[in-house]
Amino acid sequence: MTNRRYARILPGSSKAEAKMTSEMLRAAVRNNALWCNSVCQAQGVPGEFSATLWLHRQGTPPFYPDVITLTGAGSAREQEEAIAVLIRSRKGGWGVKDSYAALTLTPLGFEILFEAEWIGIEAVEIHAPKEQSLTWKRITTAVELELWERAWGAGEPPQTTPIFAEPLLRNADIAFLAAFESEALCGGGILNRQSHVVGHSNVFAIKKRDRAIRAGLVQKAAEIFPGMPIVGYEHGDDLSDALELGFTSLGPLRVWGSPERLTEM
Repeated sequence: MTNRRYARILPGSSKAEAKMTSEMLRAAVRNNALWCNSVCQAQGVPGEFSATLWLHRQGTPPFYPDVITLTGAGSAREQEEAIAVLIRSRKGGWGVKDSYAALTLTPLGFEILFEAEWIGIEAVEIHAPKEQSLTWKRITTAVELELWERAWGAGEPPQTTPIFAEPLLRNADIAFLAAFESEALCGGGILNRQSHVVGHSNVFAIKKRDRAIRAGLVQKAAEIFPGMPIVGYEHGDDLSDALELGFTSLGPLRVWGSPERLTEM
């Protein structure tokens, strides 16, 4: 049955459309924070949620932020003050996902690592990709997960501790997927169903198959979690590819890092 929480509004109702976009944006932000918390929880150290922030006091795995803002500009001052207190609580680097691009963290010693756009697509707008040459497999064992992470992280320094722990595989709302062509791994991604949407992330492709991998991943999301909107965030060429597939831009975000964290995110 189609999830109508974010059902398309009829053309000509701009205020309603803006409201629906805003609702999907909030769901995308919440979904991403819940996903980051799931990654940390699988390692035995979950983060904390407040009304305006998700945060992790002990330090997160590489590529994952220590703080995610859950609300927009109206909470920016409160969030900046909370972050100022947090960064004094332990030494080392901090990463902040500024979900609404609303913070000014330069005075605290942060630099903008990159800017991106939240994206979303309604379930009814998802269509089967024209190219059907890929075979998809859901990762189900620790050995498969280790191989998947190694392929996803190709080109990055090897991690002493895996980022993705085995308990994630036992969560029915999370799916690690690998794509194969002629039995050779050529890409993959992660799906997570939380906050009434399906987040897609960690998309990777081998041999310049980026567009085909994303199209296939979105189709798999529609099969595994039918009727659910799909959200995520991208920038650069990946954003262009997503928009060509039918995703809509929901709003900007920034990722900030303190100097000690710049090489980790």
